Amino acid sequence: MKRAIKKPHPFRPLILPSLVLGLALTGGNALAASQTYTLDTDFDLGTMIGVNHTAPNNNQLQLNITGTSFPVLWIANAGEDTLSKVDSTQIGGSPGREIARYRTWFNSGVYAHDAWGGPAPSRTAVDTQGNAYVLDRWFGGYPTLFKILNNTFIDRNGNTVVNTSTDADTSGTIQLSEMMPLVDNNPANSMIDPAEIQDERIAWVKRVPDGTYGGGMTRPNGIGRALCIGTDGNLWVGLYNNQEYYKVSAVDGHTIAGPVSTNGQPNYGCLIDQNGTLWGANWANATLTRIANTGSNSGPYTVTNIPMPNPVYGLALRRDASNVTHVIMGGSCNSYVEHIDNGTNNWSKPAPVNYCTYAVGTDNDGNILVSKQTGGVVKFAPSGAVIWDKGSQVGGSDSRGVIADANNDIWQVHRQTHNMAKYKGTDGSFLGVIGVGYEPYTYSDASGTAALSITTKTGSWAVTKNGGTPGTKWGTISWNATVPTGAGVTVEARTSDNPVPSGAFTPVTNGTPFNLTGQYIEVKVTLNANPQNQSPVVQDVTVVSISQLKCDVDKDGDIDQSDLALISKARGQRATGTDDPRDSDSDGLITPNDVKRCIPQCTRLNCAVQ
Repeated sequence: MKRAIKKPHPFRPLILPSLVLGLALTGGNALAASQTYTLDTDFDLGTMIGVNHTAPNNNQLQLNITGTSFPVLWIANAGEDTLSKVDSTQIGGSPGREIARYRTWFNSGVYAHDAWGGPAPSRTAVDTQGNAYVLDRWFGGYPTLFKILNNTFIDRNGNTVVNTSTDADTSGTIQLSEMMPLVDNNPANSMIDPAEIQDERIAWVKRVPDGTYGGGMTRPNGIGRALCIGTDGNLWVGLYNNQEYYKVSAVDGHTIAGPVSTNGQPNYGCLIDQNGTLWGANWANATLTRIANTGSNSGPYTVTNIPMPNPVYGLALRRDASNVTHVIMGGSCNSYVEHIDNGTNNWSKPAPVNYCTYAVGTDNDGNILVSKQTGGVVKFAPSGAVIWDKGSQVGGSDSRGVIADANNDIWQVHRQTHNMAKYKGTDGSFLGVIGVGYEPYTYSDASGTAALSITTKTGSWAVTKNGGTPGTKWGTISWNATVPTGAGVTVEARTSDNPVPSGAFTPVTNGTPFNLTGQYIEVKVTLNANPQNQSPVVQDVTVVSISQLKCDVDKDGDIDQSDLALISKARGQRATGTDDPRDSDSDGLITPNDVKRCIPQCTRLNCAVQ
């Protein structure tokens, strides 16, 4: 619901001089370094991911009923030890473009090996901020995990510029020369040291387990074949040969917990649902592993192995109308197998058409995606009915991934032809093919669907406000929201004199002063549903600079006619101190000049009371 409307003050009406009144009526706040966002037109000034202001619930923000994904795909290239970042936006006849590529080992080069040798990155995960994690399986080496930042960076050389891989020639494909190098300056230790990381989008690189955990525990040739994100934002990594999982910090990559044994089941992939339950694929033994309580850092972790009729390869999750988890499994020639989390060892084969498949997925409406092993995609309704069925766009090619993007269009990863094909989500029409690196091999979460729509139903709204002058000092961000029990709203900010801030976000507290400096402030509001899938509702967000805090007399986070009236009422009085908000010119007296100075600081047109 909306914030209560302020009532008029009981004292005499505020009478403004004609010049001052004119400023107010012509939108003097347009020059002020503050603004309140509350109407649809206000929220449209920002970017919405997974949230909306759709009527009848307009003039507010709430989470989408359906799921969502980021407009970026992260594709592991197993044959050259790299990770491609792909903009999935359709522009004319172009289905998308590769906008960055990151090395996951020391300059392996083009087609260094096949998909089952050497580092061979494969499993990916995307967090709620859009950051990517990629796991080098490392046949014969140590499983190695990377965190790659989406739109922030670590300024390691202090030059305030993002030194990173980029499409310098705007060709839509990254050449190896456009990638930041990764040079082994300490070959004796067979690992990537922090000082060897040159790409400033790569936040950290860690072995799993990291070698400092559990008295120096490492797992040579453990083969990292499972990677997923939990409800607390931390990671779980499953090792195939050692048949165990480890919990890993998303902040710095250190090992938090483990080993958690899967009791003889080799791990082949994982996802975590809204209840914090991990679901693990076991290709060799036709088993679905269930691990409860992953939100805990110490356990106990209850492990259950559920027999399946076929080997379990790719995984996808969906929630039904009762918020019950359904596990979708690839690996059979029955298109997919489905398990419902109701406490029994159940399984079913709902598909009316049978295709052999490795990879499965879900789109943002909860439909089921099946990637045919030799190319082509089938889209099934939750009931199992076929929505559309399409052949390959690239001929026969081993398919190792199927991904829904932010527009709910579908991408298929083709290992043998080193490319990706795009299908229109509504009817399967062919939208084109783009190249990536050698032997792309990604059938885990590559677009954030799991993090945004299943594990933690979440979405965000971000807006950048121009303060008008370099070095603007920002003071408060305040908001009004209705938050169901177990749900949440968090707000962060970052500033820069550059129109596109790119540093780390700083968490802020509702209405509490902070001190960030820069002409531009980017505010990000994140909405998180509770486990029952109930969404918070944000009614308004107000951004205020430090100079404007002087004018916020009633301390409600905005500046309007109520504040001007309180200043006018106090004319002739002495200020109570240097921080008296009524004394905007800091001369020690409350005068008409203080009213004049505050009018341009109003946060709404005409200084209207909210």
